[in-house]
Amino acid sequence: MRAAVISEVGSAPSLGELPDPDPRALVAPEWPVASPSSRAAEDAQPADGLTLVEVHSAALNPLDLHVAAGRFFQGRPQLPYAPGVEGAGVVIESNSAAAGTRVRFEVGHPGYGTNGSLVETAVAPDSTLVELPAGIDEDSAAAAGVAGITAMRALDLLEIQRGERVLVLGATGAIGQLAVQLARMAGAGRVVAAGRSPQGLERAGDLGADACVQLDGRERDELSAALREAAGGRGVDAVVDPLWGEPAMAALAAGAFGVRLVNFGQAAGSETTMSSVPLRNNRAAVLGISTAMDPPEVRRDRCAQVLRLVAAGRLTVAREVLALDRVAEAWERQAASPNGKLVLRVAP
Repeated sequence: MRAAVISEVGSAPSLGELPDPDPRALVAPEWPVASPSSRAAEDAQPADGLTLVEVHSAALNPLDLHVAAGRFFQGRPQLPYAPGVEGAGVVIESNSAAAGTRVRFEVGHPGYGTNGSLVETAVAPDSTLVELPAGIDEDSAAAAGVAGITAMRALDLLEIQRGERVLVLGATGAIGQLAVQLARMAGAGRVVAAGRSPQGLERAGDLGADACVQLDGRERDELSAALREAAGGRGVDAVVDPLWGEPAMAALAAGAFGVRLVNFGQAAGSETTMSSVPLRNNRAAVLGISTAMDPPEVRRDRCAQVLRLVAAGRLTVAREVLALDRVAEAWERQAASPNGKLVLRVAP
């Protein structure tokens, strides 16, 4: 089958061929980490807990690059393999969904005994399947999945109260832009978008941000003052943080009393120096989340909510769709943090 293939650790994928999945040798992986083991079966049906999907679209995520570079906690991937942790397409064979059903799916951790979603035929755990609602295409469904789940889970933990001031760091990326919209839906009184790209910030404003702050290398105190001013001078109540590093510390310093920050990424650095003063004086709460550790039913529920909002036109996902043979180009652009989701069209 046609696939985007990683042949060397640290290299970009290229268009190639991989063996078709053999449903007689499939075993449902232990979610969220795929198991490399397999067993034979008498018939040619997918193993219990697995579904064969004809892939139409697959989105890239930072995790794909980390695995290919050998930076994932499981170490170097098993070569060759196809990357991609999410996609959308049509069920071929399944014990839990009718053939022909349009679904959004996930593929555990490709590279550790399994291929990902950048293939013509993917193997997906039944526990990840979400039927697509009417009114949404596969490209949009692939783009909205991981980004939408992450943004919605961050808002879950923040428990936004009506009228609160919400700061979205990294608001120029797909998750940040979704978080801007979801914060507005949750009743935020003021939404502040912060990010590096002027074009991305302009889009965040179009999506509902009341004020935008460019993350341009300012010192912590100066950036904190700018964030506080953008929030109306009274500080921020809640922070969506995919960055960590100096932006997160500046956000805490710009917090109002009782400020909450939810972190789910480290694009601005995995380590930082944190002063205890804003934590104590602002009675701040810093929470961390990895949505990969959420139970499958939580991920399915949040994904289904996001897909319904997209289908209804209430939620917009910035995306660009490229043909599968442009996967190396898409990979390079993903490494540069695009202002939206990059989707590879797998089906002709």
